[in-house]
Amino acid sequence: MSAQAENTRPRRRHSSGEATRELLMVTAERLFAMNGVEGVTLREIQAAAGQSNSSVITYHFGSQAGLVRALLEFRYRKINARRAELLQEARDRGVSGDPRETVWIIVRPLIESIDAGEMFVPFLARVSANSRTFAGYLDDGTVDVLRETVSSQLSAMPERARLGREVQLYNSVLNLLAELARGHQRISEAQLSNYVDGWVGMLTAPLSPATSELMRRE
Repeated sequence: MSAQAENTRPRRRHSSGEATRELLMVTAERLFAMNGVEGVTLREIQAAAGQSNSSVITYHFGSQAGLVRALLEFRYRKINARRAELLQEARDRGVSGDPRETVWIIVRPLIESIDAGEMFVPFLARVSANSRTFAGYLDDGTVDVLRETVSSQLSAMPERARLGREVQLYNSVLNLLAELARGHQRISEAQLSNYVDGWVGMLTAPLSPATSELMRRE
């Protein structure tokens, strides 16, 4: 065997392994998006991906939880990079402190993911429904851009109110966009802009005297 042939063999195996790994993640993403993480077995993912090796998922990911973590990292890498790009553009235009820009930075990469035919948004809506489980799947830094942009708009609020607004905004965005993605519904820029207006209101609405008093008592 020539030296050139020997040098190409590992590269081909690596390329094939990466392709299989990505195929399994994309297949799992679609099934999880429709049925939830608990509603899908590893065997179903294996079969839907057209893989005959019954241990292919454990080989690449170790477990179902490992698969979920890898999928989140795989998709968030692009989404967080896009959010960082949008945030820098907002800074360059001098509007990074604007609440509407903040919401767009959160929403735009998710819309772009849906437009690309990915099922990450409905998958994310499913897996984040249980906040404790979701936190266990995430690596440190996975949602830093999201948390940074939201928190900057709520710095004057009590921490309890701020955390509540973050969760409220995040869940509203995910659940609405997830339904659009599952139904393969297109959304116009005007419709999306209207939703963003509503999310901005959710983010920035002042605490009522009643809420402030209840939080003070508790």
